[in-house]
Amino acid sequence: MSTTEIHLIDLSVAEKSIPSGVPVVMINLIKFKPQTTYPAGSPFTQVSGEEAYTTRYVTAFMKFVASVSEEGSEPLMKPLWFGVPQANLVAKPHGGNETWDRVGIIWYPNFETFRRWVDSKEYADGPLHHRLASLEDYRLYASTA
Repeated sequence: MSTTEIHLIDLSVAEKSIPSGVPVVMINLIKFKPQTTYPAGSPFTQVSGEEAYTTRYVTAFMKFVASVSEEGSEPLMKPLWFGVPQANLVAKPHGGNETWDRVGIIWYPNFETFRRWVDSKEYADGPLHHRLASLEDYRLYASTA
């Protein structure tokens, strides 16, 4: 089953299980749509999901991060890795439907920072529509040390 949305209930459950104030790494498993699916009337041209994600979503997200960061303060997120999976070593039988186009690993100082962002109007009005238009399937895992 494909899913691309982050639901409020999932954020609430995660927030209760992740210790407050500890660094968190978000592991993103990404499957692109062959073609974006922006809603009718969108100002954005239809392109491949990969192009929309890497050029539109990532750019909009980084601008969003810069807009909410205080100059001279500790970074509010650090991309650690964004790469192409090369081999499926352990997954559903012989790959099954678990194939991903990209893996992204992003560090945040705490889960609260991540949640504040994805709950914000600025995220919903900016980067979010590019993520939803470009992704066919998505998994997001929060990990702590």
